[in-house]
Amino acid sequence: MSSTHHQPGSLGSAIHHPAFFYGVITGILLSFVMFGWLFAANRAPSLDHVAFFRNWICLGAFGFVMSIPVLRFIRTPGRIFTSGLTGWVLLCVAYASANMYFQNLANRLARTPFKVLVMGAIIYGVASVIAWIMMTIVNMLQHSHPVAVPVASPRAAEVPTRPQ
Repeated sequence: MSSTHHQPGSLGSAIHHPAFFYGVITGILLSFVMFGWLFAANRAPSLDHVAFFRNWICLGAFGFVMSIPVLRFIRTPGRIFTSGLTGWVLLCVAYASANMYFQNLANRLARTPFKVLVMGAIIYGVASVIAWIMMTIVNMLQHSHPVAVPVASPRAAEVPTRPQ
């Protein structure tokens, strides 16, 4: 057996799964965006006069990177959640480490690393449910077959009466 072949269900097969791979890439990119945002907000005073635009640009980059698992696994909602949550866990680890360097970060943002983790789980959970509903509707429309509805005869609508 080659060293690159892994038994189904083993740790090696989970690590080489596309959802895990894209989750790790997403987590690394989210961490870079977060650290870039923190650097721009705290260490680049020349950007203070354009803070509104700086924040919107960083939010846009954050949203773009968050959409990677959603767009990659749009046809498999379970993988959206797996990949997104993998990336979000890595972001939470980076956020917790940033809390050690920036002393007042969690208080300033009013979000602990656990709250950030829950927020990401909710976002990717809702995205997975929306993708699942969309796939269900698309499958229903693609595979719709006309159903013959039995029409009742006029006599069947009459209510039998009791003899008196």
